[in-house]
Amino acid sequence: MAGSASGVKVDNSVIEKFHEFKIKKNCGYLVLGFSEDISKIVVLKEGQNKAPQNAPANDKNKKWAEMLEELPENDVRYAVIDIFYETSEGSRAEIYFISWAPDSATIKRKMLCASSKDALKNALQAIISEKTKSK
Repeated sequence: MAGSASGVKVDNSVIEKFHEFKIKKNCGYLVLGFSEDISKIVVLKEGQNKAPQNAPANDKNKKWAEMLEELPENDVRYAVIDIFYETSEGSRAEIYFISWAPDSATIKRKMLCASSKDALKNALQAIISEKTKSK
């Protein structure tokens, strides 16, 4: 488990689910948050890819609205989502990392989110780098 400045660890299940998200593409997004005892970052929700692989980008991106519904009005979360778009060269996809800290969340939770973000990004980046190196 990777640690952060806040002392919060990134749970191994987050790394495993992100790997599945990135490689298998059967998961449309991940919503991450803190465990009840605030000792680690865990997967709170997995959104399924409902559109077929050959569907237009707009159909594939309908999961965006679903993911937004999973972000609470008064607490912090992280999310990872695949966004699809068209270019003159064809279809493309990019993974977006979102740090959600609404104004209505407590200062303590917003500080926890901010101080844990880099450890989470670094843990996920290791998988992205590993995939890039293996090409």
